Parts: sequence; structure tokens; C-alpha cells
Amino acid sequence: MSRCLLVSNRLPVAFNSKLNTFVQSSGGLVSAIKGLDSKKVGFDIEWIGILTDEIRTEKLIELNENPIGNIPCHPVIVPKKIYEDYYNLYCNNVLWPLFHYERNLVRHKTAGWEAYVKVNRIIADAIVERVKTDDVLWVHDFQLLLVPGFVKEKLPGLRIGFFLHIPFPSSEIFRELPEREEILRSLLSCDQIGFHDLSYLNHFRSSIHRILGHLSESEKMWGVYPISIDSEHFNILASENETMNFIERYQQNKKMMKWILGVDRLDYIKGLIQKLKAFKTFLREHPEEREKVQFVQVVIPSRTDVPEYQLLRDKIEQLVSNINGEFGSPAWMPIYYLYHSVTEFELSALYQLSEVLFIGSKRDGMNLVSLEYVMSKKSSHPGVILMSEFAGAHSTLSYAMSINPWDTNDTANKIKEALTHPEVKKRNEMEAMKKFLQGYTSSDWAKAILRDLVWKPKKEEISHLLPEDGKFSWMRELKGKRILFFCDLDGTLAPISPHPKDVRLPGQTIELLHAISDKNNCEFVVISGRDKEFMEEQFIDHDFNIPVAACHGAYVYLPKDHNWQGLIPNDPTNWKEKVMEIFNLYTKRTPESFIEDKGHAITWHYRNSPQDFADFLASKLFFELEETLSNQPVKVNRGKKVIEVKSMHANKGYFVQNWIQNLKSRPDIVVALGDDTTDEDMFVSIQDRKDIRPYCIKVGNEKSHAHYFIKDQGSVNIFLRNFLVSL
Repeated sequence: MSRCLLVSNRLPVAFNSKLNTFVQSSGGLVSAIKGLDSKKVGFDIEWIGILTDEIRTEKLIELNENPIGNIPCHPVIVPKKIYEDYYNLYCNNVLWPLFHYERNLVRHKTAGWEAYVKVNRIIADAIVERVKTDDVLWVHDFQLLLVPGFVKEKLPGLRIGFFLHIPFPSSEIFRELPEREEILRSLLSCDQIGFHDLSYLNHFRSSIHRILGHLSESEKMWGVYPISIDSEHFNILASENETMNFIERYQQNKKMMKWILGVDRLDYIKGLIQKLKAFKTFLREHPEEREKVQFVQVVIPSRTDVPEYQLLRDKIEQLVSNINGEFGSPAWMPIYYLYHSVTEFELSALYQLSEVLFIGSKRDGMNLVSLEYVMSKKSSHPGVILMSEFAGAHSTLSYAMSINPWDTNDTANKIKEALTHPEVKKRNEMEAMKKFLQGYTSSDWAKAILRDLVWKPKKEEISHLLPEDGKFSWMRELKGKRILFFCDLDGTLAPISPHPKDVRLPGQTIELLHAISDKNNCEFVVISGRDKEFMEEQFIDHDFNIPVAACHGAYVYLPKDHNWQGLIPNDPTNWKEKVMEIFNLYTKRTPESFIEDKGHAITWHYRNSPQDFADFLASKLFFELEETLSNQPVKVNRGKKVIEVKSMHANKGYFVQNWIQNLKSRPDIVVALGDDTTDEDMFVSIQDRKDIRPYCIKVGNEKSHAHYFIKDQGSVNIFLRNFLVSL
């Protein structure tokens, strides 16, 4: 089995000097990787990370001979002095504050950059020595931004993915970094780049455009993958005996008060000062809540030897003291302040006892505390999350109550609103978020990234191409089985035309579709992005006995009912006016381009335009649309010489899932055939089901979630003919 070499600053183990041995580390990345099934992702994972040269040789040998957990670890030894300059002078004094918009805290020194380059080069050289032909490389976070470029210099064919766990700042901020070009060019050497949030991806695109003057052709490999947690672990943890002991102990002090909980590492990005000021305003504006509410703020010590962090701690503790002094009484302390680490059992108890979780980050890559809170809550005591709009998790948790940490008055009002949130509403909202996290865990996050990163290279694709005889080996399984077949139109059943209105089904294809639809064991469904009128001309007017879906599944025509049914809600269409405005500007600038309004989708076609110029403008247009429409219920797709904006509800994946769900009896096998970006939703949706056997086929050899390929549209009829014979 091939390997994935995961590379991060730290290993999933740490040396405990008191115990004189290595112990397993905790953290989101470690838990995500621990839960991976190597058979499902197709390779074994090995971890590469840094240890300084103070670790004795015999201890390193011990680590190699007795690996901790199920992940083999390969330490890269770095001289302690170089590591300290790399980590403190550049990672923590330059990249961390700059990427979190704390420009006043940036302390740039040449020695820091030089050490950063050295350490990244040391790691890259260690990777080159260890890597094998079929390996892939997965590099993590801001400490290793130069590693991909250094490795690609020596191994240009190696597939490399990179994931950034912190925000990527706006281009106006990133442009202030002296080493901006070196970092961007290194990242652009990656085959895949992942971010927690769409805004981070947009900032990255903007920086490339503004600093390097172009948008990379590899941008289709950039993606948004918000990290999750080990959901089941926190669910189980909530009922453990040790957790129950903490709950019992805390309940004696809690009495009848409502708890607002804050759990933060000591860091200027967490907005601790802003939170305390908002709580102070809340107490002043709502005196009726005094002695009924307590703010429990846990602060985990961090970088205790750094002056900025020492100063931050002093400010926090002074503000806590002032608030308790101004509003407190002998029977009531407004803020219960804990400055120490807590066990996961104590944390689970605090989650369960609190009515509100208060997250006020000024900037935060994700913030997993909010996800842990959701999975720790029980229906008997639901809670509310006050979530800073500047935390990555804001885009993940659908029912978190949004706050702007700089708006003290509004945040104070939101605290009151959270405390008086109706019980039934709290329970329903918390259950909805819990259900989402049960279906999207840290392992799902890792699998999604690795699935995209290890998309089969060309030589593997060839073995999955339609053979010359037109028969895939799995066709032998079709006889006597119940088959459901979803099929795209343009570029699949019919050749793509320079003018979409001229597309017509070939005569041979019409004959094959009639023959397939007559088979009792196969239901054939055509699903296209085209509008209803066009689909009527192609299928209904020719008296096909097959269901036909238009607008990516927004409408479906059932032959037995002889009419169209709308399948999605009438979502707001105020986005269409803005999209048309932008599309019109680009149409004027791009010769032979034109716009197609499909109802729930609008498409900009540039197939007939001057290629280089149109491709350049299409990249700019795609970026502009994603940025402009980031808060709208739409999805922006880049297909074959088209840019399309469509309603989030008009989705082939949703259509396929609903169709299967509403069948009276489940099919044994589901086949999906398509050629474009929108068909990927269909492929993923089918493959995610556990109750059917999926066969997804891509027309063309572009990156796809399909496992099988037909080299071009001209070969589709050969495939359909053999499919028909196999039924």
C-alpha cells in the first residue's frame, strides 16, 4: 500500500522529561488522523515532524522501535538554537500576528527569516531522503510554508497537499510581508491547498493576483475543508463517571445561577479583553440579571515567558478584579476566573452546566471549542453559542448566534438574548448542529482532503478507462439486478456545441435510450443543467419513457404524470440581479461570450472567445463572483468554458439523494455518467451511500471523484450499447 507522509512542525508525540519517555500528544490534527482507516483512504500514514537535538539518541531509537499509537513517527532533528529562532523570531513574532491581523505585534528580524528558511530546508531534505515513488505528501500549517517548494525542486512529480490551520489574511495585510513572493510561489507548487473557510481561500486568491499578477491554473485544486472533531468521543465523554463527579462538584457552587462559559488559550487573538468589556456592559445595562448570572472564564496558560502574553494576562486579571469589585456582593461573584489547564472531564462538565458558550475571537482559524460544546450537550439542558463572526467555526455551526467582538453594546444585548432564548428553540437548534457533527467528524475532514489529494494520476486512470471492447468488468454484475442510471446531457449523451441552443441528441443515442428505457430492471434518469423548455424539445417531444430533470434537479418531468414538478423551495433571487450585472460587464469585454439564464442558474459561456484572454478573464470572474456572493445561497462553478452561478438547492447531488430516498425499493446498483463539474456532486452523493453499489463514470480524463473514465463523448454510445447488452 502507498504511503501518505504527513508533515507538521510537531509530531503526534512529545517527550515528557519527568517521565523520561515519549507520550501521545492531543489536538485536532492528531485526533483526525488517529481515526483514519488506511484501507478506506488507500494508503498508510506516517508522520514527519521536528525534534530538537537535545533529545538523546537512545530515546529516538526507543521511539522508532516502540511507536506510540497507530502512526509511525519520523523525527527530523534540528539544532535547538536554530529551532528557537525559527519558531520564536519568525513563526510566532511575524507569521502568527500578521495572519491574525495584529500588525502592531509583528517583530521582523533577518535572523528569524534565515532560521525559518533553514528549518524548512532541513525538513524538505529529510522528506526527499525518505519519500518513495508512489507516496504523497501532506504538509501542515504556517510553520512549513516553504517546504512544498523546496521538495518540488528535487521531486517535481511528487503529489503535495498543504493545509493552513490559521486564517489567511487579506491581500492588503499579506502584502506587508517582505517574503511574500517566496511563500506564495512555494504554495503554488502544491497540487492541492486547503483552508477552513471560504474567506481565507478568497484572500489567498487575491494575494496571488495582486502580488504575482496572475491567478494560478491550479486553483481548481484549492478547496475549503473546515476541520471537525472526534464527535463520538465527546458524546461518550459527557456521561463518563469522572465527568459526572465534576458536574456534582460544580453544581454545589452553581446554585440557581445561569452560567456563561468562556474557554480560551491565553492569546491576543481570542478577544478576551473584548469579552470582559461586553460582559461588564451587560451587567450595567441589565441590572435585573445580577446575581442570576455568572461568567465562568477558563484561560489556558500559553507562552508564559513572552512579555506580550504576560501583559495580556495582567490586563485580563485586572479587568476581572474591577468587574467583580464593581458589581459583586458577598453572596455573588460576577466572574469566576480560572487560569489553568483543565482535564477533558472537567471541560465536559463545564460545557454541560453552562447555558451559553461565549466565543469572542478577534481572529480564529476555526475554534473547536464550539464544536466540542455542541457534542457535549444533552437534550435535557441545551445551550446557546455566542460566536464571533471572525472565527472559522462561524461558517460551520448553523445556529450559532453571531456577534462582532468589537461591538460591545450589541454583544451585551446578544448575551441577554442568548440567556432568554426559548427552551424548545434551543433544543431544536442544538440537536440540528449535533446531527451535523455526528455526520461530519474529524476523520471525515481528513478523508475528504486525502480523497482529493490522492486523485488517481494518469497511469492509474488508464487502467480504469473504458476498454477497447466497450465493456467495464463490473458490467458482468448487472444481469438480474435492479439498476438505477443517472445521466448528464451536454458533453455526455450529446456532443457539446459552440452554441448551446444547437445541441441535439444523435440518432443512435435516441435509439439506445429507447431500448434501455424498455428494460424492466433499469430505470434511466436524465439530469441536466438545461432549462425545462430545452429538455422538452430533446426528450418529451420525442416521447421518451424516461424521467427528465432540468436546472440541475430543480424540476423533474415524470412521463406517467405528463407534467413538470418543482422540487426545490423558491429561494430568494435577489442574487440574480447582481450576477447579471457582473456577467454583463465581462460579456462586453469578452468577444463571442454570452449569458444563459436557466431560472435557478445563470451561466456565462466563453467557448468561442479568444482562448488565452478568455481564460484569464474567467479566472478573475470566478474570484469576483465567489467574493461577491459569499453570503448568498448560491454556488459558483467553473466548468468547460463556462462559469455558472446556481442556487444551492439546485444540485445534482441533492436530486439524486432525494430520488433514491423516495423509491419504493432500493436499487442494487446505481450508475452515474457525466462530464462536468456539476456532475461531481452527483458522484459524491452516490458514493456516500452505504446501501447501494455505485459505479460513477467520468467522460474525459480530468480530476474527478468518479472511479471510471470514458475518454471522450464520442465513446459514450459504445459504452451504452454494451451496458444495454449486459442488462
